[in-house]
Amino acid sequence: MAVTIDSILKDLHANKFEPVYFLFGEEAYYIDLIENYISEHALQPHEKDFNFSLFYGKDADVISIKNEATQYPTFAERRVVIVREAQDIKVKDWEVFEKYFENPVKSTILVFAHKNKALDKRTKIAKLIEKTTVFVESKKINDDVLPSWISKYVQKNKFIIKEDAAKMLAENLGNDLSRIAREIDKLSVMLQENEEISHDIIEKYIGISKEYNITEFNSAIVKRDFSKAMKMVFYFEKNPKAGPLIPIIAYMYNHFSKLFVLHQLKDVKAATAAIGWIPQDVSNGVKFYAPSKTMEILHLLCEYDAKAKGLYATGNNTDADLLKELVFKVMK
Repeated sequence: MAVTIDSILKDLHANKFEPVYFLFGEEAYYIDLIENYISEHALQPHEKDFNFSLFYGKDADVISIKNEATQYPTFAERRVVIVREAQDIKVKDWEVFEKYFENPVKSTILVFAHKNKALDKRTKIAKLIEKTTVFVESKKINDDVLPSWISKYVQKNKFIIKEDAAKMLAENLGNDLSRIAREIDKLSVMLQENEEISHDIIEKYIGISKEYNITEFNSAIVKRDFSKAMKMVFYFEKNPKAGPLIPIIAYMYNHFSKLFVLHQLKDVKAATAAIGWIPQDVSNGVKFYAPSKTMEILHLLCEYDAKAKGLYATGNNTDADLLKELVFKVMK
């Protein structure tokens, strides 16, 4: 039975647990959040010794998982069986759970954390899982709603953040919610309740400079400000954590691919309707890059992404060397 993440969390906080959870999707944050909540709250600390089992899909014997799930609790109301990395369980091995899914032990909470991969929904077992378990997909959130997600997370943690600072975090940390949450959680031991997470705090504790960051670098590229772009490349060379090459390329590709769509549709509203939020930098880029040059840049970004990942021999070139080359070719 497919449900929403919010409805699962609401039930869990109300101490309502179901016999089997199947959590899957590309966004690990919510999968971990639900799994961790069950691990920490479904049993009392003194009950865990005899009633808690943890398996990893790649190494686990599915028969052992099933046997643990069928055991009744010892001096407790329930048992908890967690299967992490369930995506590594072989397809044929899922058949072992077929009868269990149809008639699970009510006193057991069996959780499958199945990340970055989905079962083939055409198979009998996948259809059975969707029908008989608490079945939820954790999807990557869109870039345009990421600043809002950050603001809500910060508010939940009893801090304050302004829109421009939330946007700065979103654009430089990407849409990996687990990473964003970790960075914000770090601040909880350094800041007072209701203190503002400002640009200066972000620069000091998270390491994102308000002048030298991926967002500002991309802005310089889109505006063809060669001097500013190269100044930032040299800064990144001395401070690699401030501007890692692969995230820079990914960020640029996101913008230039949207610019390409904008060129084709020739209207911001139409492009927004087709692909979502169009940043100001993208709409500004129309006057600096022609459609043919935009396509050339997309090919360059794919090439340098491969080089950054070691797929082509690059001699002794460092990430900074590759970034310098890329800037020259993009802006020439």
